[in-house]
Amino acid sequence: MRLGYRSTIWVLALLLIGCGAAYQSESTGARQAIDDGNSYFKQGNVYLKKKKYHKAIEQYQQALRLDPDAAIIHAALGWAYYKVGMLDAAIAEGEEVMRLEPNHPDVPKLMELLYQERDRRR
Repeated sequence: MRLGYRSTIWVLALLLIGCGAAYQSESTGARQAIDDGNSYFKQGNVYLKKKKYHKAIEQYQQALRLDPDAAIIHAALGWAYYKVGMLDAAIAEGEEVMRLEPNHPDVPKLMELLYQERDRRR
């Protein structure tokens, strides 16, 4: 059962961040992060794909210094936090995505699963 639950979170996270490239947000921040060539964001995606989550976190944090309102960067950072077991930090990033992208259809589903996972761990 737990494997299925984690798989569901993985699928929803991929829908949300599109592996860092495919997701196209309605907000200008997310488009700007991609279009302006935010090299930290791009490098974070490389590390994320290589499962070097701590390095991805560092890069995403730098990317957010350049573009703090980019929902896609917050989503990617949240996913990296989740992968290293920093569930509270992942939830905080997810809440920021919800603030920035209140009409995104996948965010509430993902957040519900993250809250459930947090409750299971306590």
